[in-house]
Amino acid sequence: MKGVFATVFSITVVVVGITALTAAGAARKAASRSLTWHLVEKQRGFNFIDNPPRQGFNSPPLIGDQFAFTSEVMTNSGAHAGSLDATCIVSRGGNHGTGPCYGVFSFKGGQIAGIATLSFTSALTRVIIVGGTGVYAGVTGTVDSVSRGQDSPYTDDTFHLVLP
Repeated sequence: MKGVFATVFSITVVVVGITALTAAGAARKAASRSLTWHLVEKQRGFNFIDNPPRQGFNSPPLIGDQFAFTSEVMTNSGAHAGSLDATCIVSRGGNHGTGPCYGVFSFKGGQIAGIATLSFTSALTRVIIVGGTGVYAGVTGTVDSVSRGQDSPYTDDTFHLVLP
């Protein structure tokens, strides 16, 4: 009888513990809020680093080539909202090259850090938001960044943020 009581007691403790953890997780999820922003980037600076073997600026980048850029981030009406500083490294060269990009969006109140995979063949870049500072501490989400074309300095960004 003592063994049965101990087993029932143990199961009850486990069930109560799981219920408490589930309730705490649900409360944390319910407390988060989602925001969607539509902003515009205007490229302000760009530098391509043609690492050896050098192929020149009229050929597709090769593995190991890099570039860095900075953009002003504005509202759709053109008001200053912040800036973006990013670097990319080509990990698969050629016409269909790819590679990781790391960037930081700086806004009043804090920064948002993101990672993306560059593509030379797609106008859409999906940025994974990996964190933030200030009012953006703990933020997650994505940014859908759509270029207006190869000859345009503008990119349309849609931020899908989840704040804790």
